[in-house]
Amino acid sequence: MSIIKHILCAVDYSNTSSFALEYALDTATIRKAELTVVHVVNSHEEMASTSFKQLEDELIDWVEERNVSKIPIKKDILFGIPYVEILQAVTDIQPDLVVLGNKGHNINNSFFIGHVAEKVLHNTELPVLLIKAPVVKK
Repeated sequence: MSIIKHILCAVDYSNTSSFALEYALDTATIRKAELTVVHVVNSHEEMASTSFKQLEDELIDWVEERNVSKIPIKKDILFGIPYVEILQAVTDIQPDLVVLGNKGHNINNSFFIGHVAEKVLHNTELPVLLIKAPVVKK
């Protein structure tokens, strides 16, 4: 069995991201692993119209609403191109597992998995857990 001591979960506040965080929280709880959650801000408009404190508060609130077990979580705001910043976080943090949604806010239905997920998956040697949001049946 592999040893998972540190999990990196990248979120973009989408529904899929919420499920990815749920999996990361469950895995961290079961494995007694450290969990770091990152959000990448890549919109110049978002950066210009929002203070760092507001961005930080938004991430804290979003994560804590979903952290029903109240496990300790490190949270970090990153700035730049999402997949580049996530891969840099992988290098800096050196987690044992990366968890992210397979598609987020920039969903393009013609792709099987999202651009960010695909870039992270193909550019790291680490295990990557891609989470799909449940399909609501009509």
